[in-house]
Amino acid sequence: MMRKSPGLITALALLVFLPTHAMAQANTEADGADMQTGDKHWRAQKCAVYQEVRSEMLEEIPRGTLSPEFAKAEEDYIDNGCAGRAYACPKSKTELDYANKMSFAMMSHGLSGTFLPYGCKSGIQ
Repeated sequence: MMRKSPGLITALALLVFLPTHAMAQANTEADGADMQTGDKHWRAQKCAVYQEVRSEMLEEIPRGTLSPEFAKAEEDYIDNGCAGRAYACPKSKTELDYANKMSFAMMSHGLSGTFLPYGCKSGIQ
């Protein structure tokens, strides 16, 4: 009589479960929901955090040190609900320092750098 190994049974059970689990995750992502919490308003929450951190950072730098183009690109990004690709291109040392500080601050809030609008259409300037 042939005995089935517990490892083989476990492996077969995983093969059955994993495709279903992967499809459920794909559906959650397609709905715009966060994979961990299932929250469909995750982008709005991230955008609110971005706005809050941005306001705090702007208080720390002298007014007018960011170019109108850079500031407008950030504002357009926020007005668009922090969705889509934005290009707030840092062209001065102050803008680059600000973008770096914003990036670190946002990552400390659990957000990835890909969420941020900092970048240049033609690469680094």
